[in-house]
Amino acid sequence: MTGNSGRRLEGRSTIKGHEPIRFSQTEQLYRNLSFFTDTVIFEYSYPDRIMYLSPNAEGQIDLSALERVFAKHRENAPGDGEIRSFEFCLGKMGEPYHWCSCKLTAQWGDRTRGPVKLIGKLQDITGLKAREEQLLLQSIKDGLTGVYNKTAFEYRVEEKLREGRRGWLCMIDIDNFKEINDCFGHPAGDRILMQVGGMLCDIYPEPDLVGRVGGDEFVIFTSDANVHERAANLLDEVEKIVPEEEGRLSVSIGIVPSTGKSGEGYQKLFSRADRAMYHAKQAGKNRIAFFKDNIWHLT
Repeated sequence: MTGNSGRRLEGRSTIKGHEPIRFSQTEQLYRNLSFFTDTVIFEYSYPDRIMYLSPNAEGQIDLSALERVFAKHRENAPGDGEIRSFEFCLGKMGEPYHWCSCKLTAQWGDRTRGPVKLIGKLQDITGLKAREEQLLLQSIKDGLTGVYNKTAFEYRVEEKLREGRRGWLCMIDIDNFKEINDCFGHPAGDRILMQVGGMLCDIYPEPDLVGRVGGDEFVIFTSDANVHERAANLLDEVEKIVPEEEGRLSVSIGIVPSTGKSGEGYQKLFSRADRAMYHAKQAGKNRIAFFKDNIWHLT
């Protein structure tokens, strides 16, 4: 089995030895496993501490890591006729790794002394895990800008609010975006959305949350006290996206605080931030409406 970088995994182990599995009547059948490099057949003897592996495992298994898996199952081995299935990750921190799907059963001798051996198979599912991760990202990220989509952003903010986190919810709307699409076309509008999304991720890095909730509307949740300074920085940076001879780009920003009090849900904050953003637009756009202590502050 190869890791996520394509390198083979090996490691030091206290196992006394390992040998290729040999079969008498069906030897050729099991030799054919070498054509399926993602599946390894194993047999581990507890008394001898010897691991037998199908030929296709040569040089591809981190023996020390696999031995730890077998040691774990000695105290909780499958019963007679039971087949246990589980997944685990082979590899050390900072080194190539791969995910394995394992199915195993145990052979028992004297039950008071534990199982005699484990027999089973390993299948490399690193590629499957990578595809699952990609599908997960697609389900929570906006396909155009790469920030959180509306549903995922709301869920993440609700998590923080339930924990009593204080912070700020910022609503950001690109001014005159419809005119941009009408004059320059939707591809140009998409490029601007991607640039603004990337800019927001730079100005509000994790653990801040960045989401897109509408065509040209973005939202931010941050716990940093310098929220106003960073919003002012955003106003300056957005103006640089479009050269002056081709027009001028700006955003309007509404900011409201989260007190961390019980019952203060996302929808309530979102509604306040949305009103703050429109307050900024009505005051002339390209500015910040800051709502604090029931007072509007415009900059």
